[in-house]
Amino acid sequence: MDDGSRSERKRVCIVDDDPDVLMMYRMRFEQEGYDVSVAMDGETGLALIRSIHPDIVILDIHMPKMDGVSVLSELNRDPGLAGIPVIVLSNNNSDQMFQKISDLGSARYYIVKTLTTPQKVVDIVSEVLAGDSETYE
Repeated sequence: MDDGSRSERKRVCIVDDDPDVLMMYRMRFEQEGYDVSVAMDGETGLALIRSIHPDIVILDIHMPKMDGVSVLSELNRDPGLAGIPVIVLSNNNSDQMFQKISDLGSARYYIVKTLTTPQKVVDIVSEVLAGDSETYE
C-alpha cells in the first residue's frame, strides 16, 4: 500500500445524534474515498474535532450534551480550529436558526436534511474542500 495515498484522503467529521444519519452519511463519504469520524453529541464531537483536526465538519444543531450552535461558538473561539469549514446539516428549517448560524459566520452551508441527499452533501463537501465555494446556500 502506498503510504502517500492515506495522507491525501480528506478527513470528514460528522456530528449528529441520529444513528441512521451517521450510518448513511458515513457510508456515502467512505464510498467516495473520505476518512470519516463520527460523534453522536456535541460535546463528544467537539473533543473529536480538537483531537483529529478534520478537513471539514458536518454538524447537526439539535443534539444532547452540547448543541451545534455551542459547538460552532467553541470552534470560533479556538484559533487552531476556527479555519475548519463547517456544514450545518439539520432538520431545523426556521429563519431564526438560519440567521443565528449566519451571525456566527463560521458555517459554509446550512442544509436541511429532508431537502437533500447524502450525494448532494458529498458534492458540496468536495466543492468546499476544493475552494470553489465561499458562500452560504
